[in-house]
Amino acid sequence: MFDSIAGNAPIKSYLKKALQENQLPQTLLFSGPAGVGKALFAKTLAAHLLKSEFHRIEKENHPDFHVVRPEGKSGLFSIDTLREMIGIGHSAPFESIAKVFILEDAERMQPAAANAILKTLEEPALDATFILISSAPQEMLPTILSRCVQLSFQPVPEESIAELLEKRGLPQKYAKLCGGSVGRAVELATFPQMEEQRTALFRLLSAKPKYPELSKQLEKFEEAIEEGKEEDPLRAHALAENLFSHILMWYRDQHLKKLHPHSESLFFPEEPAVDFTLPSLQEVEKKLDQSRFAYHRNIKLSVCLANFLFEQK
Repeated sequence: MFDSIAGNAPIKSYLKKALQENQLPQTLLFSGPAGVGKALFAKTLAAHLLKSEFHRIEKENHPDFHVVRPEGKSGLFSIDTLREMIGIGHSAPFESIAKVFILEDAERMQPAAANAILKTLEEPALDATFILISSAPQEMLPTILSRCVQLSFQPVPEESIAELLEKRGLPQKYAKLCGGSVGRAVELATFPQMEEQRTALFRLLSAKPKYPELSKQLEKFEEAIEEGKEEDPLRAHALAENLFSHILMWYRDQHLKKLHPHSESLFFPEEPAVDFTLPSLQEVEKKLDQSRFAYHRNIKLSVCLANFLFEQK
């Protein structure tokens, strides 16, 4: 059932066994980095539970399959939409013997919205399955987490991503640059502007400009990412996540270059080594997580990045 999906073999085994033994939890949380197959696993599972052809689920063209997403300029869940979902959850299926609900980017739930669905997640109707998907479960309310069986997805192996890119006729080099995310690899290969963004970002990290030049450069990044945010706020968040990931990759490479300048494990071997003292990778990860958390709380991206870069000086 999941054999055509790359990576995460332990989760495949768990889901197959749970289905065979009729022990699948009704409330699941698929957590892990963006682009590692969480949504694909969820839709494949939904197709099995609804005894439906996958293409109907993929196109969201089944009356008992429901995908709930954050909405509007803020990219947050609407309480009214969640209440509508609750109502559908307690009604009879239209076509199948079950109902499946997927909540994408579940960390984008404000406390009021999360509290509205607590009872439904704790005591779902017997024919309902809820699958929450999140790349940042640490930002979810503990009360929501406690009601879910969490499956932690891991990055997809580089060789598997390279094979997928080759099948799609895309450059395999992006398998090394995507941090184990199939989705990010495809985006990098498909949108050349992301490569341009990375080049500009690395130039900024290497040069360590001072204010006001730093502020001007960061505002340019923000403008490029925020363009079109009103129409597709989640796309802007995905681009920002790509930015945060590349920052971590750059620092990781710079540390490795000081130890093994010609290591084959470098993400970007063509990037020159810097001659200034670097903060520890542990400190970089900690500060990046704080910046990412602030961005998800609607702090301006340029401010989040400025605070991070200023602390690295």
